Amino acid sequence: MKRPQFEDLTEEQQLNFGNGVGPYWLPEKARDFITKTASWFFKSASWRHHDFGYAVGGDRWDRARCDWKFYAAMLKDAFCQNYLLITLWPALLLATSFYIAVRIGGQLGSFEYRKCYATLQEIIDTYT
Repeated sequence: MKRPQFEDLTEEQQLNFGNGVGPYWLPEKARDFITKTASWFFKSASWRHHDFGYAVGGDRWDRARCDWKFYAAMLKDAFCQNYLLITLWPALLLATSFYIAVRIGGQLGSFEYRKCYATLQEIIDTYT
């Protein structure tokens, strides 16, 4: 089975996918605050892509790939800031903190460990 891609979702589904930055058990107000703060530094690094990857699921290597792609996207955004000299170090620190958090916390119930990837329809039915 072909692994579903984030781009397989409609534009509206993409904009509404995921719960922002933070685990599902974190209160919504806290996730909203973290997401808005992270948006100052990371314009295109998509936690929505990361959440989608976690919904598709797979094995531990699939999770590692999702986490690494998220980290790489945040690093790219960190180096593309308008005020690079002011924002680079805070953005790098935040990106690394988020990466460590998803590596540690993602194994605690957020990632869908499964033998076969979820289908696009299963993801849409469950997460949108």
